[in-house]
Amino acid sequence: MGVRERERGRVRERLEALAGSSLGAEETRYAAIEVLRRAVGFDRWCWPLTDPGTTLSTSGIGELDFWPSIPRLAALEEYGDVTSKPRLARAAQATVALSAATGGDLARSPRWSECLHPYGIGDELMTVCRDRHGCWGSVELMRDSDDPMFDEDEARLLAELAPTLGALIRRSLARSWRADRSVEPPLPPATLILDAELRPASWTPTFRDWLAELSGPGEVLPTAVYELGARVLTPVAEANGLPAIVRTRTRTGRWAAIEGARLEGAGAGGVAVSMRVATAAEVFDLLCKTFDLTRRERELVGLVLDGLATKQLSQALCISPYTVQDHLKRVFAKTHVRSRRELTRLVAPA
Repeated sequence: MGVRERERGRVRERLEALAGSSLGAEETRYAAIEVLRRAVGFDRWCWPLTDPGTTLSTSGIGELDFWPSIPRLAALEEYGDVTSKPRLARAAQATVALSAATGGDLARSPRWSECLHPYGIGDELMTVCRDRHGCWGSVELMRDSDDPMFDEDEARLLAELAPTLGALIRRSLARSWRADRSVEPPLPPATLILDAELRPASWTPTFRDWLAELSGPGEVLPTAVYELGARVLTPVAEANGLPAIVRTRTRTGRWAAIEGARLEGAGAGGVAVSMRVATAAEVFDLLCKTFDLTRRERELVGLVLDGLATKQLSQALCISPYTVQDHLKRVFAKTHVRSRRELTRLVAPA
């Protein structure tokens, strides 16, 4: 066994160690990329996070130079290419090489021809990072056009690592989301209108405030906007029936929901994208998945949020007060809080 093979054999162990580290979501992914780079060679990469309930992007990092192509690439990655992130998230195999999907003819992929090839990119290996709670992101590794294509063994390795990568992201998000939240007042809802080509056409006055919250300085639209546009303009059967909504944490720690809907009437063919504060139910569901709460633990936390005391919790759940305390201890351990007040602050939306 050569050095390269020995290194590959340690990949899972190193990734599992990162999942249990104290690093935040971004730091964890950068560290994981270095582990993957030693096992599977690649040049450029991107690693967006996704809403586990809808597979739509929430944020992303990467080492790439094709930023001008991101809007078109995001739309094609949602629908219209030989490989699709929503389709891959539900497939039996969590990994696909573009070369395998196209039979070795990369030009069969519009996403490659339009968005990647002009920048000298060759093959791509995409893996959806999923566990039993859903798809938490996708790691997309790219080689230059003059490099060998990804082989079956490399694709198999990433497929085997998909649950580990999913848990790695989920647990790093849990660490990051325990940070203090924004205490600023919530923003009023905003609406952005996209034309049939997913170009911004008009917007409400509060849209720029939301753009600053979601993207930071500049006028760059969140990737999810283009994915939402492609999803709502796609027949439901082709779009896998996934909801056109994404829950995300904003730059200042607010919880937001971005939704898309097809326009009718004078604007038919376009898309309305709304941005608003996420509801308590939307945030609660996402955080329960993030912290790996069981069905019983979810029920308990939901009643705690309603303000029930231990005796009332015992009666509502038909369990003893001692069992209530045992459940609460497990919830506290998973969420790293020390009291019901801290738990309420954590799982209630900002």
